[in-house]
Amino acid sequence: MPQHLRQFVVEQDYDRYDAIDQAVWRFVLLQMHRRLAATAHPAYRNGLGEAGISVDRIPRISEMNDKLGRFGWSAVCVDGFVEPRAFQEFQAHGILPIAAGIRTREHLVYTPAPDIIHEAAGHAPILPDAAFSAYLRRIGDIGKKAFALPEDRRVYRAVFNLSEVKESPTASSIDIASAEAELSAALEASAGASEAARLSRLYWWTAEYGLVGRIDDYKLYGAGLLSSLGESHSCHDPAVVKLPLDERCLDVAFDITRPQPQLFVASSFDRLHDVLASVERTLSFKRGGETALAHALASRELASVQFSSGLWTMGVLANMGPPSGPPAWIAFDGPVAVAGDAKILSDEGARAAPRPDCIVLGPLSDGSFLEDASDQAIARMHDATTARHTFRFARGVRVAGHLEQTVRRMDGRLGFVRLSQARLELPGAPDRELPEFALVAAGDAMTAHAGAADETYHAGTRPPGKRVPKVRELPPREFALRALYEVSERAYRGPPGMIPVIFGAVHAALARDYPNEWLLRWNLLESLKKAGAKTPLCDALRAELDEIGARFDDPQVP
Repeated sequence: MPQHLRQFVVEQDYDRYDAIDQAVWRFVLLQMHRRLAATAHPAYRNGLGEAGISVDRIPRISEMNDKLGRFGWSAVCVDGFVEPRAFQEFQAHGILPIAAGIRTREHLVYTPAPDIIHEAAGHAPILPDAAFSAYLRRIGDIGKKAFALPEDRRVYRAVFNLSEVKESPTASSIDIASAEAELSAALEASAGASEAARLSRLYWWTAEYGLVGRIDDYKLYGAGLLSSLGESHSCHDPAVVKLPLDERCLDVAFDITRPQPQLFVASSFDRLHDVLASVERTLSFKRGGETALAHALASRELASVQFSSGLWTMGVLANMGPPSGPPAWIAFDGPVAVAGDAKILSDEGARAAPRPDCIVLGPLSDGSFLEDASDQAIARMHDATTARHTFRFARGVRVAGHLEQTVRRMDGRLGFVRLSQARLELPGAPDRELPEFALVAAGDAMTAHAGAADETYHAGTRPPGKRVPKVRELPPREFALRALYEVSERAYRGPPGMIPVIFGAVHAALARDYPNEWLLRWNLLESLKKAGAKTPLCDALRAELDEIGARFDDPQVP
């Protein structure tokens, strides 16, 4: 795993799942397994077991990691949402990040927040399919290079907050309305969809909410559908429009907190690769040149710029000039690194590798490029009067200074020259006097993409030592209910003869104190069915579930 991603990895504390959490998992997985047997992609049927997932208990992510290794994947535990760029990098490396929290029983049908049902039972079962697995890696690799915009970060924070608020059992209607208003304001403030946002739509309409087959005969494979009791059923409604998957899906925005009004159908998983290839050709890092630089500049995020000399720079692009015509220089904010063959250059001597905040572009004034300059050519640039070397470029840049060091690359071409008491004359910007400057033999800017071309650019990070899921704060009434769940679970796993006795006592407590608690009643009935018991308690539980269902609409009765 790249070291800069380790900061997102937390530890699954399995003992923090209580009996209610396990009941939620069993209910959702049993219902989904029955419902999807005929409607999900064939890979789903065997994929649960192949990914280390059982319908009977919440999976251990370490066990899933071992199982997925057979398919070239691994799994790590994360705490809820992972920022989009990191999520894409995880998938590009064949790592499935799994949020360890689990939805509450109040949000069984659908939760906008990522949870272990969605991440594990939604994404993992299709990974054994080679074509789909390759697509996830590929869209992750392309997605990590697509530029976002500053507005995207505000939208991401608003979506994250809204999903957390909607999942919180203590959130008020005012809290929800406030979070929804912030998301609306963030969306309205966006000038337009960035490359990253548009590519996230492709991910959403495929990996999250994709259908495969024909418009009139399809199977479900998107994780959002495979993990949602509501949408795995409602998606078949004729009111949900089915469209053939093509590049136009990038023009269709989505709302993570609401059911989807339309879905896209891929003819096969190979079609996913075809659409992705078409989309990739439109991205700025593929188009290159000034287009790529313009996107890097607008993004205000870490970018890697590749030059005709084969060198790269990594940093946040802050400016370039002149205002018109081919760019003669580009300037960076923050830490900057220079790399050759996408690997950060390092001097074998005592001095550090160059980290200039300004890169000069284009040929020298005589039409040659600096990387091709011989030692003799550099010697001719020396001015005996000023005791300085002067480098004149065809696009109007002039760099002068005392030559301190010349560093060549392995193939003999010039990498950079280090100057002291340097003066930079840049068209479209004020002249600059610097005590030291590394003039990189860059050539022309060929392309740029988001992120670092060499992952060692990032400082190494360590897992934060955090344990998840979070410990929920329960009111006293919920403590008593949880105790009934725990008693029932221990009884089911204990001597068979004790099940009717203990279940009878739990049922009496439910009748007295929890007339609307349907999940525990369902759990009791399901457990009795598995044990092969046919008792009056079964009839009583079924009748009560029917009655509760009549009050609450659409009961889920085994």
